[in-house]
Amino acid sequence: MSSERFNQLVAKHSNLRLRAAVQRRELGATMNEIEHQLSGLDRGIGAAQRLIKNPAVLVGGVALVALIGPKRLMRWATRGALVYSTARRFMRLRRPD
Repeated sequence: MSSERFNQLVAKHSNLRLRAAVQRRELGATMNEIEHQLSGLDRGIGAAQRLIKNPAVLVGGVALVALIGPKRLMRWATRGALVYSTARRFMRLRRPD
């Protein structure tokens, strides 16, 4: 093998190692972000499970549907979800980086 070919292979190997290091760092950052988002989801599911297990919440939910009506309740829930998502997006825009 010629010296020139050897130098090319060494340079290519070095470049590949550098690219792999950059990709590992990017993957780590992505994994941290996914983990952060999933931890929020886990907390929300845990809170929902605790609420559902509470009989007073179940009775209150049934009473609310009976008093307000399912259509109106669904309309309110839809509007509330829209307001919530809009507020979250606005807060994300205003968050300093």
